[in-house]
Amino acid sequence: MIFTEKQIKFFETFGFIVLRGLMKPDEMELMTKESEDIMRELRGDKDFDGKTRQAVQPFFERRPFLHSLLGDDRINDIGEELCGPDFVLDGTEGNLHVGDTQWHGPYGAWEPLRWIKIGFYTESLKRDTGCLRFVPGSHIIGDPDYYEILRDNPQDPETFRPFGVKASEVPCYPVECEPGDVIVFVETLLHASFGGRAGRHQHAISFFQKPKTEQQINHVKQMYAQSTYSLK
Repeated sequence: MIFTEKQIKFFETFGFIVLRGLMKPDEMELMTKESEDIMRELRGDKDFDGKTRQAVQPFFERRPFLHSLLGDDRINDIGEELCGPDFVLDGTEGNLHVGDTQWHGPYGAWEPLRWIKIGFYTESLKRDTGCLRFVPGSHIIGDPDYYEILRDNPQDPETFRPFGVKASEVPCYPVECEPGDVIVFVETLLHASFGGRAGRHQHAISFFQKPKTEQQINHVKQMYAQSTYSLK
């Protein structure tokens, strides 16, 4: 088992868990190199302009080491323990971020199935330099949903004042991380980042539990019909 009973309880309660040092330094160097190769190739060998986020899906399938992680026991054990032994790969993604990422998290429509994201960061990130932030427990969506105002990206981030404060001042848990740390969270958990440099790497693998009920199967069919990059 990759998780202890207490870690599972932590994940169930707060919606995330951090696996410190799961990846080795040489693996992170290779991840960085392959990621930069992919991004540059898709830019037509041009430099990153730092103005617009570059997002690629699918991503890990494009290079040997990244692709090998989809069969790595360390990664698959996460899927098995959190989504069940017959978990499904949703998709992979690679990102070069620019500026802040506003608070977001899907609405209750995602609730029929557990959907998790396994995030990799290739540099040291702190609270005010772009590390991932969570509102712990916000993956459990109540009725009413007191966090509803945060679940959609605001149209005007500059003037957005949820609960009367700036988005960056919303009470949260900042997951400060180092290369090699892996962050796992439920997709419905509210998350954001602020203060990061342009061009910071964030890559991820997403799993979901195998649909079994009619409601779950219909939900996946609906997601498949709407998606252009996942479940493919």
